[in-house]
Amino acid sequence: MTTRTTQAADTAHETEVLVAGGGLTGLSAAVFLAWHGVAVTVVERHPGTLVHPRARSINPRTAELLRQVGLDDVVGRADGYESQLPSVHMLRAETLAGPETSRVEQRPPVGARDGQRVSPASWGMIDQDRLEGVLRAHAEHLGATVRFGHELVSLDEDATGVRARVRDGVGRPYELRASYAIGADGHASRVREAAGIPLHGPGALSHIVSMVFDADLTGPLRGRHDPGQGAFIASCHLSTPAEGTVLFPHGRPHRWVFNTPMFPERGDTLGDFDDARCTGIIRAAIGVPGLPVTLVPQLPDGTKVLAYRIGAAVAGSFRSGRIFLAGDAAHVMPPTGAFGAGTGIQDAHNLAWKLAAVLRGRAGQDLLETYDTERRPVADFTLGQALLLMHQRGALSIPLPSGHRPAEYDAVVFGYRYRSSAVVADEGDDEDTGAVPPALLRGQPGTRAPHVPVPGSAPASSLDWFGRGFALLVPDGDGAWAAAARTLGDRDLSVHVLGEEGAELHGVSGSGAVLVRPDGFVAWRCHGSSEEPAQVLAGVLDRVGCRAPSM
Repeated sequence: MTTRTTQAADTAHETEVLVAGGGLTGLSAAVFLAWHGVAVTVVERHPGTLVHPRARSINPRTAELLRQVGLDDVVGRADGYESQLPSVHMLRAETLAGPETSRVEQRPPVGARDGQRVSPASWGMIDQDRLEGVLRAHAEHLGATVRFGHELVSLDEDATGVRARVRDGVGRPYELRASYAIGADGHASRVREAAGIPLHGPGALSHIVSMVFDADLTGPLRGRHDPGQGAFIASCHLSTPAEGTVLFPHGRPHRWVFNTPMFPERGDTLGDFDDARCTGIIRAAIGVPGLPVTLVPQLPDGTKVLAYRIGAAVAGSFRSGRIFLAGDAAHVMPPTGAFGAGTGIQDAHNLAWKLAAVLRGRAGQDLLETYDTERRPVADFTLGQALLLMHQRGALSIPLPSGHRPAEYDAVVFGYRYRSSAVVADEGDDEDTGAVPPALLRGQPGTRAPHVPVPGSAPASSLDWFGRGFALLVPDGDGAWAAAARTLGDRDLSVHVLGEEGAELHGVSGSGAVLVRPDGFVAWRCHGSSEEPAQVLAGVLDRVGCRAPSM
């Protein structure tokens, strides 16, 4: 893709946000933007989504974001797995039929505080290909335009927007004009390359080939994988045909995904993996010669085997003018810890409300700069945790990243913290950007607001208050802060009563208040009263919205 100035379009189209890439992050961006009422168009060069799971599950924090846009029930039951299986394991062995060399719990539990869950959401056992189908359908239901088989050729930027040259599935070019563009086009991002943004980090760690196959593995499984009976193998790490081989289930009976190392430095190419070779190495890994194996095409064109690079890198910036990077285009993470998919979805969620606020005139342009300020440190931190986990498991041959300390897993999932102009820190707050364990989330500015159960006929949470606009949380609905908020009727500000328990969980007294952003992160907190609450609140809204003072 180039950034040259394009000629006049054969056909002109208009949209507010153009998303390049129809994978997990791009489709998530389309859902979040469309949910905010933003006109969004997705272009993806592949004719359809991959028949390959890649990410295997959605962590609870990511599930919270999908819950916000009405997808909690769909994601929870999409693959037919129970969301809380009693036995989810990672196995190690020479072959699947052979003896195990180790077995460890794969999925860490969500932390608890005083016996109470810290989230209304659970781990969602849904493979990425199925989740992408859910996201695409929901994005289109919300009004997004999704175009598979359409390739972005060039992207130009000027003072008022971006101009993309796109080629459709039969090679016809057309022009698409947008106010902003999001590059969600993967680790080899053309958008990132065109914007001239470098990657920093270790880079390529290894290469694998991946295939999907159907086979009845009942015998070699020996009852270890039976979701109906509460037994579930999340992954099986095998040393045949080579160390680094991984087998895992693919959401339906007898369907499996098989990854094994490829060594380009030894002359390996993707073309070497024909049907006969793939069938042979699968049988060897299972440990059953002559096992009936059927390879499953992963792309509409019949492609059965794909090559992937396992890498570790973060882009030098997540923004260049009106162009933003998200997901693998912004950060490449190894699969250890299962952080990559969630981090990409969280990128899209952070960016979507900010673009919506700026496009609707509710925030200043500088709010968009906080996307990079907030999300890039999170990507650096999360990548560091993934590499530390690789080292702990003996799978990392490069030096450990400097400046990173191991963090509690749930702190990585829930406790990442933002420092930017869209957050007003408490007076005397330190500058430690480390993750906060869920038990210590107490409404600190820059952290995800605590979950407070809300009584009702269905499971409900204070997190359900967030999304459309800013929310002011007060212990008393008749207090001065609540009254002040009601005078600011033009600010898209809702008021919610925390009650005594909720106030304690948010670290405020009976006369305090907490301002929460649309993404559920605390923007500001006041521990007491004010002589001019309306003026203070208006000033804070202007400050975190990066716009000129209105009072």
